[in-house]
Amino acid sequence: MKKRYELIQNGICLDWFEKNNTGLDQAYQQAEQVLVDNEGSFDELWDLEIHCVTYNEQGAIVDCELVHEFDVPDCGDDDMDESMDGDFDSAMTSAGFGTDEDYGCFGGDE
Repeated sequence: MKKRYELIQNGICLDWFEKNNTGLDQAYQQAEQVLVDNEGSFDELWDLEIHCVTYNEQGAIVDCELVHEFDVPDCGDDDMDESMDGDFDSAMTSAGFGTDEDYGCFGGDE
């Protein structure tokens, strides 16, 4: 079995480090550098984590444990129009799945 720390950026392993105190320090230093490098433009960085991953002799992952999840600042989409969020009926009507009344069918002898 082999254990190592992995720096995961947006679900992809950015780098890995030996599982010891030095390796963990290096993972934290690189994570801080990633945050500094992306400061002011977090559009392409939405997730940054350090995991402790255990591999078997064939190289398959046996165990994966979250060590640290970094707070990545919001990308600044505060002006996004969310007027339809949570309105299931209007969303389904817009997608073509409205009720009969939405399409002018009010019942009767058809």
